[in-house]
Amino acid sequence: MKRIFLASLIAGLFTFGISYAADHKAMHEKMTEMGGPKPDDRIELKLPDTMKVMQKRMMRQHLDTVGEITLAIANNDLSKAAAVAKGLGWSPEEEARCSMVSDLTGEKDFLSLGMAVHKSADELAQAAVAGDRDLALINLSKLVKNCNACHEKFRH
Repeated sequence: MKRIFLASLIAGLFTFGISYAADHKAMHEKMTEMGGPKPDDRIELKLPDTMKVMQKRMMRQHLDTVGEITLAIANNDLSKAAAVAKGLGWSPEEEARCSMVSDLTGEKDFLSLGMAVHKSADELAQAAVAGDRDLALINLSKLVKNCNACHEKFRH
């Protein structure tokens, strides 16, 4: 019984290994077709590890907020979209947080990129309050593009 179990286990691991190797080879071929792996040449924000964890958590919260805004607009609930977007808007607290990261890292662009993100949330909120769904969607796209502009430049 033990021999059958052991033989089955070894066969399973062997099969898994072959499958993994084939998948890895296919992935490598696909990456090669796309020009190969590229180095991550973004600027590393040199922050203490605890701040990195907090900042990543905040970025995920921002992404959840963008999801809430998107759902509210999809449901044509512009008052909810406005309220949620206002929470992501530019405020003295956001300015303090973005300024602190900019000052700690010496990366002055962090402040301007952060400001662009949060001010585009304000523009989205204004469009939603005005009942202009199309402009709210345009500003939602602008918000996401501003988020991506920061993530394209910086990393942890």
